[in-house]
Amino acid sequence: MPPPLTVSRSSIGRVTAALLGVAFALVATLGGQSPPVPAPPDWVDPEAAPASARIDELRREIARHDALYFKQNTLEISDAAYDGLKQELRQLEQSLGQLPASAEDSESVIGDDRSDEFPLVSHQQPMLSLEKAYTESELRAFITRVAQRTGRSDLRWVVEPKFDGLAISVTYENGHLVRAVTRGDGHQGDDVTANVRTIPELAVTLPSTFPRSVELRGEVYLDYAEFTRLNQERDDAGETPFTHPRNLAAGTLKLHTPAEVARRRLRIVFYGLGAWDGLPLPPTSQQALHARIRDWKLPGVESVTTAQTSNEVWTAVTQLGRHRAALSFPTDGAVIKLDDVALQHELGDSAKAPRWSIAYKYPPSRISTRLQQITLQVGRTGIITPLAELEPVVIGGTTVARASLYNAEVIARRDLRIGDWVFVEKAGGIIPVVVGPDVRRRTAALAPYPFPQTCPECAGKLVRNEGEATTRCVQSDCPGQLRRRIEHYVSPDAADIKGMGPVLIAALVNGHCLKTVADLYRLRTADLVYTGGVSERVGRQLIEQIEQSKKTRLGRLIYGLSIPGVGRAAAAEWAAGLENLPQWQATTPAPAQTYLSQVQNRALITDLIAFGVCPKTAGNASSKGPLFGKTVVLTGTLPSWNRAEARQQIEAVGGHVANAVSRRTHLVVAGENPGSKLNEAQSLGLEIITESELKKRLTP
Repeated sequence: MPPPLTVSRSSIGRVTAALLGVAFALVATLGGQSPPVPAPPDWVDPEAAPASARIDELRREIARHDALYFKQNTLEISDAAYDGLKQELRQLEQSLGQLPASAEDSESVIGDDRSDEFPLVSHQQPMLSLEKAYTESELRAFITRVAQRTGRSDLRWVVEPKFDGLAISVTYENGHLVRAVTRGDGHQGDDVTANVRTIPELAVTLPSTFPRSVELRGEVYLDYAEFTRLNQERDDAGETPFTHPRNLAAGTLKLHTPAEVARRRLRIVFYGLGAWDGLPLPPTSQQALHARIRDWKLPGVESVTTAQTSNEVWTAVTQLGRHRAALSFPTDGAVIKLDDVALQHELGDSAKAPRWSIAYKYPPSRISTRLQQITLQVGRTGIITPLAELEPVVIGGTTVARASLYNAEVIARRDLRIGDWVFVEKAGGIIPVVVGPDVRRRTAALAPYPFPQTCPECAGKLVRNEGEATTRCVQSDCPGQLRRRIEHYVSPDAADIKGMGPVLIAALVNGHCLKTVADLYRLRTADLVYTGGVSERVGRQLIEQIEQSKKTRLGRLIYGLSIPGVGRAAAAEWAAGLENLPQWQATTPAPAQTYLSQVQNRALITDLIAFGVCPKTAGNASSKGPLFGKTVVLTGTLPSWNRAEARQQIEAVGGHVANAVSRRTHLVVAGENPGSKLNEAQSLGLEIITESELKKRLTP
């Protein structure tokens, strides 16, 4: 169960938060022996229910989090916090004599990701979870236990990174991919074959030496580059960003539109084996399995370490922990497996997990700081985003002073109060997230946060539609929305009006010189000088830039209009084969119909056309260009163009610029200091060219 932690307003939440605060908040970095997980604190709420009732409460709470995690791909507490609940349940069961026959079978429910929206398929071999260790002592105790059960002192272990994605079982029959099934309840799962087939690195046919049938176990995930790209698209479209790569990967795999699944570029990795039927015989070790996966040209685990003693295992785990920030994919731990398959079979499985493997979970980079204020940010499409204003704190090498709280539900569910000490983590190692309050340090004077009912910019009433988490300002003349729309319109990926920064735009909006985007083309030098506060020379230069922007190509202009849900890619698709705004209006694609149904938006388009924006002579028919339909990735510093200029040139001839390298990339343009994208391109065998070679190709 990945982060974040939340604390309810019930006594159960207070007890749980305190328990977890003691157990996990003290661990901020990996190094040396981690502190042991402490017993429940002795100051537990005197009104707390007796142990038997607490067991019932814990079972209900664990079941609720299972439903959120496996059914809705939603997280309220961290992985460590979830396992803390299960540990407390196990201790209480033991104290009351309610523990199952084997302690390993306690809380034996694996979780259930079945959605009732896909056909169910039974696994040939059960698909189990893994036992967890959070401290060095727990990990060493596991290794000692296995040595005692096998009576061996010469065991060999394999240490692998723990991918943070959705477990998957893929079956090949006679060398052909026939189905892909989620873990489900461990015995049967959802058939998501159509979606998994969209993953380009997944071979649909094994090359040679395959058995009659084989179940391969692995993980479907999103790498950081793709997660960043998709969130950039969300930001482009004025939508709330995704919070965690794992959630997004799991949600994507359960979509009913394979085309959208393909667009999100899921990845897959194989590291385990289910059923094996026929010759050749199955691998006799975990290392041999990794080799077989590579022989079959399937994506496998690249960084695998072997170890024999518990000291060597711990060294491998800590080394992986120190270097995991450099990995391209999300990982929250290390998986330790007995290498010998015969010994694996000898040890067998509990009802929940194999007895020959364990997952060590790295402590989250969690820091405590003060929530100084909650402010509301008004987006260009009216979405209200609450922001946590934090006392600045360093997490993962960067200073964090602000974090998105996403919506009113998140604030209420986590019971965040202004003045609270709060725990902050980086979700997926990227996005700062306020995961919950430290209720031990809360004073009685701190009151629950009342989410405002009016817009902080225009004082208009905020609207939240039934069934939606998003709150919006629906006032079309809201100055906050207007400023954001104009900032977006003048940005390098849209009209690219250089020199029109946020301060100048705010001054012109406040001075009533700008009431719509089209008013940019009504500006005079005097407006910029006397209202905007710029010099006469700068004012004339800005007017020239605004005039030049009338030649903006159609796709960039559509993107600049801030149409809800429309990012760069969608705007480029709409513009393909068209030349100007009147042509686009005539086609009225579905999302544009809603946009154009509003009077103020039709008036804006009319004004832009009247001002001569995006004329037919702008040469917008990029579908005829030499890079039409090609995906291009830019990496490094180009000699003469910046990124925005290079993007403009590529899009002008029908190309699409992507942020991440994948098998769908047609061309990589490399400049100085190209970074990891160049390595990825080389490993995939992609064509790599220089800026000068790109310029030659831009000429039809």
